[in-house]
Amino acid sequence: MAVPRVGATNERNKYRPSKPQGAKKGLVKLRVSKAVRKPFIYQEKKGCKGLVLGQAPPGPRENLPRGWRPLAGPAEQRLGRLAGLSVQQLWQRFDRANLLAWYPGLKKRAKKHSVSRGYKLHSSDGDVFPMKQARQAAASMDLSKYRSVLLLGTSVARAFGLKFGLKGKLLEVKKRDSTRLVTFPHPSGVSHFWNDKENRRKALKVLKAEMKSMEKF
Repeated sequence: MAVPRVGATNERNKYRPSKPQGAKKGLVKLRVSKAVRKPFIYQEKKGCKGLVLGQAPPGPRENLPRGWRPLAGPAEQRLGRLAGLSVQQLWQRFDRANLLAWYPGLKKRAKKHSVSRGYKLHSSDGDVFPMKQARQAAASMDLSKYRSVLLLGTSVARAFGLKFGLKGKLLEVKKRDSTRLVTFPHPSGVSHFWNDKENRRKALKVLKAEMKSMEKF
């Protein structure tokens, strides 16, 4: 009769994970990447000819209020005022989405923007925007049913392959087949664009022109 090896019983009873931890981590990464690659488009009314596309949610999903929608709050209010519409009317004409479905976090605060150095304009430098994932998300979208797509900020525009100089080109329109891609300034308070009266006038003109184009589509 074979004599059991010392510690063999303990070895048999020792817990072993169903999959190696490395493999589990890989599965989690795969699941997350698949989930976030294609943006979710919110529709208040079927058949909208316009889409407003932001960057990402303003915080982790568990911290967002119940029923939250992209651009909810001051951003949608600014867009509505600019278009001469109520918020409800705005989303009767435009669908809305964020290019990234998850919150990537805040940018590291630049030293020149330190409160201790007298900077008083904004409380943050905005959010991180991982371009690789953003380009994957952009490539997954079919925009052919839209006449006009407002890409909020040059980062979102770059994810769609639009190129800019050092200062960028806000309010520029690029055509892709029958769809018009508009690099529009983000309507949040972080953007300095809205501090200038002439900028606001130009944005109004572009938005009105896009809405008119949508009516003919």
